Amino acid sequence: MEELILGYDLCNDYCRISCYEPGQLEPVDLAFSEEEHPYVVQTAVCKKREKDEWLLGEEAYKLVLTGEGILVDKLIRLAGKEGTATIENRCYSARELLCIFLKLTLRQAFEKYGTRRIRMLVITVQTMNLQLLDTLVSCTDALRIPRERVHIISHTESYMYYVTSQRKELWAHKAVMFDLNSEGLQYYELGMTRGVSPNVARVEREALEEGFSLDILEHPSGRKLADSIMLSCGERMMQKKLISSVYLTGRGMEHCQEWAGEFLKMACQKRRVFLCENLFAKGAVYAACDYVREKTAYPYVGLCEGRIQSTVTMDVMHQGKKKKLVLAAEGGNWYETKSVVDVILDDMNALFLTVTKHGERSGRVVEIPLQNFPSRPNRTTRISVMLTFTSERDVTVRVVDRGFGEFFPTEDAMIKQEIHLA
Repeated sequence: MEELILGYDLCNDYCRISCYEPGQLEPVDLAFSEEEHPYVVQTAVCKKREKDEWLLGEEAYKLVLTGEGILVDKLIRLAGKEGTATIENRCYSARELLCIFLKLTLRQAFEKYGTRRIRMLVITVQTMNLQLLDTLVSCTDALRIPRERVHIISHTESYMYYVTSQRKELWAHKAVMFDLNSEGLQYYELGMTRGVSPNVARVEREALEEGFSLDILEHPSGRKLADSIMLSCGERMMQKKLISSVYLTGRGMEHCQEWAGEFLKMACQKRRVFLCENLFAKGAVYAACDYVREKTAYPYVGLCEGRIQSTVTMDVMHQGKKKKLVLAAEGGNWYETKSVVDVILDDMNALFLTVTKHGERSGRVVEIPLQNFPSRPNRTTRISVMLTFTSERDVTVRVVDRGFGEFFPTEDAMIKQEIHLA
């Protein structure tokens, strides 16, 4: 292949990578070793003592066991809180360590496919933490991957891409998933709202309190308890719902046929059940392929973690007609959405933005008073309205004075207001 289309599933404990290969029915997983779990690598890096050499995976474990290496793990958690790690009297930032990890894992893909060119890279993480996202983008910048070729999405959005890439009868009604890993048990539910244009794909995730340690699966009594817990969760989350398909993923589900008999019997009643060991990375590849296309293959609005939950508009006059100017549209990636528009004030001392949730006819009006802005004749004040998001439900609005040419120079006037879109 001349250029790579990659999907990364970056979790706190492990990482999986999938790649698009022409002619294959679905993305192909990248192998890191020939051990029991060849497609999984710990999200950790190991430094050889007294050498500037870094390793990961099985080679790293061997060095740590012999005392020749120093391991730093939980890199995602470290990056999410701007942490550091001291190795041989040097302090490494989370960004440096994560950058090393990404470089080493990318090298595996480069060696397999014989190219270092990346057409599109989509990284999926469980939680869209602003600090983590900034760190990841900083890392890909340092690796000289063009910014427009890198996107970061949530596990929820990756699940949406994966499911809606399957046969339509599998998501004709609701499609649900149980993700069991060392972080706990997560439940995902996808439902399509049809009859509106465009259709809406809504995905919700819930961390279930009944989650359990994977260690109990090593003992017969523990496996029986785990099956009972899964059965209880399944009955509670899926009762009275019309469900087309059930997906099972995560390290805990790898051998669920051996311990989750009662749960599987319940899940399989009038439903299709699939065990998908690398669902999130594959979903990231489907998303990456869509970013490459000129026209999307997913003609609907996605509402999930990582996507803006409401549309933000402002009434303006343009060429003598009143129009609604969209500053941020529901379904957009909140981390990538940055809106800037310049307007001229016409007999007003406040801005009025309208926040509209999907399905609402009229939205909520938010007033932003233009306090301490310079007093000028009407239509001689130009302002910039800038929107940036800190989550799918929280937006920061900045209004900055731009003056009016040579007649009224710009003054140091700026207003900042936080808006919650719930």
